[in-house]
Amino acid sequence: MRTKSSCFNIYSLTLASVFLLAACDSETSSTEKNKEALVRPAKLIEIGQTVSGELLNYPAVIQSRQLSVLSFEVGGMLKELMVIEAQKVNKGDVLAKLDQRDLLAKLTSARAQFKNANIEYQRALRLIKQDAISSSKLEERKSKRDVNKSQLETAKKALQDSVLIAPFSGAIAKVSIKKRQIIQPGEPAITILGKQGLEAKINLPSSILAKAERQEKPATDSYLVLDAAPDRQIPVIFKEASLEADEATQTYAITFSFDTPKGLTILPGMNAVVWFKDPSKSNTNLSKLSVPLTAIAIDGEQKYVWLVDKDSMKVSRRDIMIEAGVGVNLNITSGLQSGEMIVAAGVSSLSEGMKVRSWSKD
Repeated sequence: MRTKSSCFNIYSLTLASVFLLAACDSETSSTEKNKEALVRPAKLIEIGQTVSGELLNYPAVIQSRQLSVLSFEVGGMLKELMVIEAQKVNKGDVLAKLDQRDLLAKLTSARAQFKNANIEYQRALRLIKQDAISSSKLEERKSKRDVNKSQLETAKKALQDSVLIAPFSGAIAKVSIKKRQIIQPGEPAITILGKQGLEAKINLPSSILAKAERQEKPATDSYLVLDAAPDRQIPVIFKEASLEADEATQTYAITFSFDTPKGLTILPGMNAVVWFKDPSKSNTNLSKLSVPLTAIAIDGEQKYVWLVDKDSMKVSRRDIMIEAGVGVNLNITSGLQSGEMIVAAGVSSLSEGMKVRSWSKD
């Protein structure tokens, strides 16, 4: 026979179990809702076919297509410095000026001497018509007038050369002088960077050039990768090649031009790597699929990518096989098809079924 105490204990245990199950269901439901609500921004790319072929890569240095190192042609103390590094300037802007007091004094003296010499010469011209002066005396005064004129022109130029003026619009890349500094003629003072774009220069061995096939059109599948931005491929176009080898390295300077993409600041002197198709190889290679190295994850010996469903925007693991090689892009032999979308970076933070959205800076 059960007592009232036993019944009460059974009733309490049952009630506690009900509340516990309800709490677990609530917690599970909340977790699922949070997981469902989590949408991670990610860099997405759509797989496309690329021309397969052996790519060569060489270190490059970024240079400007329009770079000028300005210097004073006269010496003196720097009185005014109107610019700082990274400042934008327009063509004709005054950048710096020397102390002009001595130069102005020399100009005034030269102007006065020329004026007197010219007066004497004009007087001699009138006297020669009256046979009141000899021809040699006339030539002497003409010679003196010409010398004084030359001195006047030199004084004018010296005054002009005491001012640095921007030869084109651009930005100040480097300021090598400071106020009240004694400046020597020809000493580098201000470096100005123009707006005509950038170029990358590499040194190519003669063995590569010797095997290069003649191409009717310049290659458009070349690109460079900055050391400072290894995840970006910047298209480059062949510009010119030096026809004279470097005596020490027996390499030829090859120049590629490119435009700075939005979101990147590229300055002369930066290091990069230029990738381009081996010019000695044929262009008849079959097309293959390639993905960025940053999109590939590894589980033991198995390599995989995160495939994105374009309708639900949820990710799922897709095992792949890749060709042996190096570079920022690797060729895929199986596992992916052209047109499929994958996550291109940050793959270690993803999990099966996670929802993603396309990442943007805005």
